[in-house]
Amino acid sequence: MIAFRFTISLLFHLLFLLPAHDGVVAHAGIDDDEWSSCNCPAADPNFIVDDNDDASPSAKMAYLISIHNRRTIQDAAYLLKALMETSHSGDTAIILIHIDKRVGVASREKEDEDETNKNQFLYHDSYLKRYVDACLAAPACATTTKSNNRVKSNATILEVHSHFSPEWSKWSMNDPTLWAMEYLTYHRSRNQQSSSSAPAWDVFVNLSGDTLPVITAHRISQLFHPSSGPLGNTNFVTSSSCLTGLVPTSIFTFPKHAMKRSHYFQHNIPKTISYVDHITGQWMDNISTPIYFGSQWMALTSDFVTYVIRSMSHPNGFGNVLKETMIQTKVLMTDETFFPTLLMNSPYFTSTIPQVINNTDEKEDSSTTTNGSLIKYPRLHSLRYERMDENAPNAYNKYISSVSLYDIPPKFGNVTDGEGPAKPWGPYFLGVYDLGAIRESGALFVRKVSWTVDANLVRMLPVKRKRSGGNSEETEILEWDELPDLRWPELGVKIHDPWVWSTEKKKKKEKS
Repeated sequence: MIAFRFTISLLFHLLFLLPAHDGVVAHAGIDDDEWSSCNCPAADPNFIVDDNDDASPSAKMAYLISIHNRRTIQDAAYLLKALMETSHSGDTAIILIHIDKRVGVASREKEDEDETNKNQFLYHDSYLKRYVDACLAAPACATTTKSNNRVKSNATILEVHSHFSPEWSKWSMNDPTLWAMEYLTYHRSRNQQSSSSAPAWDVFVNLSGDTLPVITAHRISQLFHPSSGPLGNTNFVTSSSCLTGLVPTSIFTFPKHAMKRSHYFQHNIPKTISYVDHITGQWMDNISTPIYFGSQWMALTSDFVTYVIRSMSHPNGFGNVLKETMIQTKVLMTDETFFPTLLMNSPYFTSTIPQVINNTDEKEDSSTTTNGSLIKYPRLHSLRYERMDENAPNAYNKYISSVSLYDIPPKFGNVTDGEGPAKPWGPYFLGVYDLGAIRESGALFVRKVSWTVDANLVRMLPVKRKRSGGNSEETEILEWDELPDLRWPELGVKIHDPWVWSTEKKKKKEKS
């Protein structure tokens, strides 16, 4: 008990000692004022680039934020604020927000509302909408494709849409992502910056509403620069829960009786498919097309996004044939397999698959291990950190997780319209006890983060890089090094409800 009290005390001291990071909410509570202004650097005439920021060129990022319920509408406000207010001018070219149609974007100002839909005004009444409106009211921060300001500035294109109602584990889970990719591909001429022929965006990143960046949007943009960034020209289609790390997992990597492998073979997924190569026009007959598992949350190059959409536009294109095959065989989890399978089976993008360090002599339990990390940026073990124990336990009793996890608090259902706890395999909510694992992963993003579960983590991210002097790597302190190495206590954690003496006396009487 003494050790537990000490741990809690240490947590509180760390949270108060750590400074509020530039561009991020000063506290993670429900404060009306913080959503009424959009404090992007471009809107501040007195903004000065920090001495800690180098002058490295940055990629133009295009983000999709997907929202599916009451909780993620509020969580997404923190995500949007972090992206908008830690970007330098020109870093974040486009942010598209898609809200599940079951939630919708109905306005109270309209008279034809459907009174049977209790969720119809969730966005209209949300802090997210207030913040979106504040950003659009600041021309230097944000605009829309319908505005004429875009060709005159680096303002972020910021739009909110509601077109789909994805069903868990069904093909429809891919719909918002494919819609955004199609939007970015075919609206590119409208999204051109100034009169140059340069593309409006370089990298597409799709995020769940309950995601947060670990590092600033500006640094993410620098890391992804196509020519000078260590993550440039690389397609990331996995998360930290992927069995093979940064590289997608072949279905044949799983044991024969493992669920992910057996499910696809039980549904008779073909081992080969035939399609038209839309680039050459050549008919590709009975091409071996093994299935790969990854993640629905990705970071993709503009060339690969264009390839995917073009191959789906052709009725016999690779993308469309693979989609129809998955739908016809009624396989599940296609949001985890469609994009990784396209990437790993396309000869045009072999060089964009992450190249990782594979040192068989290195001890896996080493705290400084680089095994499995990106060769060009060894600090990166995963693009996004999340806790999903779906591979634990497997048939061989490996990958069994013994680490505690956050459960939902008693009042959680009151503010989420009755949302239940996470599924047994995840993803689990993250909090300050996960900071050590986040630090170790070198991830750019973390999911699932919510103010309803642990607002402390929301308060701490993103982290800004510091330098101890000079410009060499030896003097550079990376953002992850700024995170405290907090871990789940080995004996677990049990939180006691607040003491209410009348209740305690009643319990004592009942026991006697």
